[in-house]
Amino acid sequence: MKPRIGFSSVLGNEYLDDLEKLLFFNPQQERTLSGINQSIQEYGVPHVLHENGRLRIRLQGLQDVQALFALEDSPDQAQLVGVMVFHRVEPETVVLLHIAVKEEYSRFGNRADAHLVAKMMAELRAIARKLKGVRSIHLKYARGLVFPV
Repeated sequence: MKPRIGFSSVLGNEYLDDLEKLLFFNPQQERTLSGINQSIQEYGVPHVLHENGRLRIRLQGLQDVQALFALEDSPDQAQLVGVMVFHRVEPETVVLLHIAVKEEYSRFGNRADAHLVAKMMAELRAIARKLKGVRSIHLKYARGLVFPV
């Protein structure tokens, strides 16, 4: 049975450890290190903040970045399995600054058949389509790949 994945722009404080593991201690970082470093050089280091019982991600070089969290349904509590950090840097462009998934959901993991990264990208594209004037998404981790909305 394929996991049921949902998306949310808010995440409670109880996910702090999981979020920090995904963003900062992800064993897959080595595969995209050059893209991570480029994003950090241009926009700053991400920081996790507590605000009103929720977690927010901020970058030193940008105001109001957005985050989208991927959560797998679970009988007890939904499990955080992915996160994207993005920002509208120009009227026509959304930049995906950071993306991370739990190792088992990567293309090399035992749950690769969930196609989590593809679902996350589709969700980001749907969000970008709702923003007036946005025409493309720029992917920092993919050597600057740009795709139309």
